[in-house]
Parts: sequence; C-alpha cells; structure tokens
Amino acid sequence: MKIWVPKAMELLAASLEEPRHELNELDWKSLLSPDKKRLSEHLCAFGNLPGGGYLAFGVNDNGSVCGVGNAEVQTIVLQLGNLSRSALEPQIAIDYSVEDFDCANSRVPG
Repeated sequence: MKIWVPKAMELLAASLEEPRHELNELDWKSLLSPDKKRLSEHLCAFGNLPGGGYLAFGVNDNGSVCGVGNAEVQTIVLQLGNLSRSALEPQIAIDYSVEDFDCANSRVPG
C-alpha cells in the first residue's frame, strides 16, 4: 500500500460522515469531467496545497458512493497524467491508487 493511501481514505471517510461535505484536500468526482480546463484547475490547486490533495472518483456531488469501472480508471489515470504534464507549468507529479471503499461502514481500519 502506498504511504499516502491511509490518509486519503481517512479524509474520504470523514467527508462522507453527516453532514457530507468535500474538504480542502479532497474533491469528489463521479466520473472524469470532459472539461479539461476545470480538471487542470483542480490539479493546480492541489499542487499548490502543502501536502497536495486527493480526487476521489466514484463519489457523486451529494456524497453518495457510485464507484467506477476498470475501463474508467484507465481513462482517468491517462487523462490526469497527460494534463499534469502538458497543461500545467511547472509540471506536477501525480500518483493514484484504486481502493475499495465500504460505504455502509465508512470507518477506515487503523
């Protein structure tokens, strides 16, 4: 497991507790937006945030977990990687992990 995943999962769990809300360090996305400018703005904002930030795909705007399929994961990874290299100056490094999230029990094991 990558060292940043537990923190990301804790933030996701906290954001999905009532009242459900996005955090400065974490944005929900149901799917990849076709708006490359908006995605670049998210990447830039996280790149300027001390410690970076997280995009959690598979979560609707209302905080309900909808998940993403394997094909969607590959598209998301490719497009965000391309944007981080070509649309931002300076370029930023991004990483990803595909994790299962139990929305019925959003407590992340320690």
